[in-house]
Amino acid sequence: MRMKTAIRAAAIAAGLGAVVMIAASKSVDFERYKAYLSDLVLTETGRKLTFGGPVKLRLGLVPSLIAEKVSLSNVAGGSRPEMITIERVEAEVALPALLRKEILIQRLIVSSPDILLEKGNWNLIDQGDPNKASTPTRFNLRELKIKNAKVQWNDGGGVQFMGLHKLVVVPEQGPGGGLRMNAVGEALGKYFELAGTTGNLGAALAGKPFPVSVKGSMPGTILSVEGSVASLPEISGVDVKLGLQTDDTAEMVKLAGGHGIGSLGPLRLSTRLTDSNGPLGLADLDVSAGRRDALFVTAKGSLHDLWSLTGLELTLQAESEDTGRLSAIWGRDVPSLRAVKLAANLRDGKDGWTASDIKLHVGGSELTGDVTYAQGKRQKLKANLVASVLDTADFTGKAGNGRDDGRLLPQAALPLQAMRDIDADIVLKADKLVAGAMRLNGLNAKAGLRQGVLSVDPFDGGIAGGRFDGSAALDARGAHGVASLRLDAAEVDFGRLLREGGSDMLQGGKGSLKVSLRGRGDDVRALAASANGSAMLRVGDGVIENRAFGWAGGDVVSQVLGILNPLAQSRDTTPISCAVAHFRLKDGVAASDRGIAVQSDGIDVVGSGTVDLRDEGLDLGFTPRAKEGLGLSVGGQVAGFTRLRGSLESPQLSVDEIGAAKTALSVGAAAATGGLSLLGELLLDKVTADTEPCRTALAMGAAPTKKGGGGLFEDLFGR
Repeated sequence: MRMKTAIRAAAIAAGLGAVVMIAASKSVDFERYKAYLSDLVLTETGRKLTFGGPVKLRLGLVPSLIAEKVSLSNVAGGSRPEMITIERVEAEVALPALLRKEILIQRLIVSSPDILLEKGNWNLIDQGDPNKASTPTRFNLRELKIKNAKVQWNDGGGVQFMGLHKLVVVPEQGPGGGLRMNAVGEALGKYFELAGTTGNLGAALAGKPFPVSVKGSMPGTILSVEGSVASLPEISGVDVKLGLQTDDTAEMVKLAGGHGIGSLGPLRLSTRLTDSNGPLGLADLDVSAGRRDALFVTAKGSLHDLWSLTGLELTLQAESEDTGRLSAIWGRDVPSLRAVKLAANLRDGKDGWTASDIKLHVGGSELTGDVTYAQGKRQKLKANLVASVLDTADFTGKAGNGRDDGRLLPQAALPLQAMRDIDADIVLKADKLVAGAMRLNGLNAKAGLRQGVLSVDPFDGGIAGGRFDGSAALDARGAHGVASLRLDAAEVDFGRLLREGGSDMLQGGKGSLKVSLRGRGDDVRALAASANGSAMLRVGDGVIENRAFGWAGGDVVSQVLGILNPLAQSRDTTPISCAVAHFRLKDGVAASDRGIAVQSDGIDVVGSGTVDLRDEGLDLGFTPRAKEGLGLSVGGQVAGFTRLRGSLESPQLSVDEIGAAKTALSVGAAAATGGLSLLGELLLDKVTADTEPCRTALAMGAAPTKKGGGGLFEDLFGR
């Protein structure tokens, strides 16, 4: 009996509910509420809300209003008329309110919206008419659900898309309650999830603080935002912590709109977004990115003004085991520098940047100092650098060495255009500078660049117990660069210099080097191919180690001397009193007319020929003259005439009959240089009869100094 009573009561209640819902639906003019909603949106935002069809009521335990083809107008000048188009809107309404002829929306479901964000059209605040009357419609939204949304944004550089599969927003109950949200979607081909809470938007727009605590993730990436904004309309009183972790920095570069690059390694970032110091900026910035085998970077500091990207102060560190691995990442050649470590304090100023407390380690090289870069009508660079050890080999990588065609000189372009655009002052001091086989110490160099003219004056230092000084210049003002070089070295121990380069061929042998060159061109090879000037090397008393001679693994100089010296097989050493190499350059051809000479206690060597810097070709000839008392005839029983040909990169030795020496020592050299002194119609016996070939080499083409009273030879070698 009780069961029958219950069933009867339920049936009666259901019938009454149906009657009530039908009565409520009959009593409400939904078309009138469409107009109310349109007026409300226009009043609050200044935008037009349009319904593409009638609003229908779906009866049920929870009645729902359904509207299709709803749109919100875009700003004037937008790329399309509508900012938002919606396929379907379903609003669950409270039944008691319907009976009072009100629509109280408790849950809103938006299906397949298409949202366009561009040119500030997303700003819907304070765009309406506050004097217009509002409608009697009340909202008590307990849940907003958006399904299958398509979001586009156009920042002027192209249109980006995001798919929002689901967004659920649930207002927290109570006065000023915030919002709980959960979103799932896809952006730039990446699946993402977002969850957290925010403050009450209405309360925030009315001047209340707007707290936020949100975490998001996509494959390999986690993002967190936590803090508050005191005034959301003015975006002031900001104090928000930001965190980002990703397995690959390259993905973040791509998501930020950068070009595609190879894998860079993980990224970790934490910072605080704040306007406590005035403009909105970043405080407590801590970033690490990359991996040490290619490039690992850490930075700590702050950014004073985020919008203008000014007021940057960073402590920066970078490390790479091999920078050449960046070539595959960036898609371009990067020199392969090993064991690179860099630390510096980076700060921007009103017109440029300053890097202070620089500490750079590359291989065995160590460099410290400060660099300042300023912008303006002309860019300005100022650097003050100090090196305990500086090895040029540490800064010469595999990429771009310019020696892929068998040439010794690189096809290195001169930075002429950059020189025209920037002024610079650079001071470099190096306790030890290693350049190939040379070891320099106490190097001081000062470079100035003004209006396209670079001058390095002076540069000086020590080398192998001696001293050197010089100057260099490069003028980039014309169509082609014009370069000049002056170098003077004195009291240099060339035996020590050779030992430092790995050869024990010479013991002792103090001397000097003088170079004066001038050339024109846009790269190193062009400068060499147009060079004019002179170069002269002189070496004093020393001892040649004969055991260092040999074809296998020996340098070209020792091989030439080994062939020309008939005493090399019978003696361990050969004392020399002098050696000279004297060349004059004209239009890229370095010529020596008996300007190459070696005097020893047993045999003298004389040489002539050319080095063509236009193609790096060699054609040098050498012939010996045996001295009295060695059992060798001055006229005939000497070693054969030796010819050095080929190129600077691959020289080739050959031994000719002695009769060919006449041409190489006189006629050949004169013809090749277009007019160096012919030294008369000398026969071979007169050439080899020169008792002081070093004096002849030093004075090449000039009138010989008279004997007595010291003279040129005595002045140079103290004899």
